[in-house]
Amino acid sequence: MNVAKILCRCGTVIQISGPVPNPLEWLMISDEKFDEFPDEVSSTIVYQEATSVFKCNVCGRIWIYWKGMEQAATCYHPESESDS
Repeated sequence: MNVAKILCRCGTVIQISGPVPNPLEWLMISDEKFDEFPDEVSSTIVYQEATSVFKCNVCGRIWIYWKGMEQAATCYHPESESDS
């Protein structure tokens, strides 16, 4: 099996494929998109519409695939206490 991964800026390797469910993957969907679903909807359909987000357990950065898994992810880093 070919396992896809992200090399986080902190040096940690984040596995983005492999076992399901992936403990490092989060799914995100907007309120507007969610409200478009009928009252009863398949979890598979919701999953297909969601944006994949992966979190680095070491530094807390999140990697969001805004344009799907075929495009590069955008990296976000949590602010430190001194940033606020």
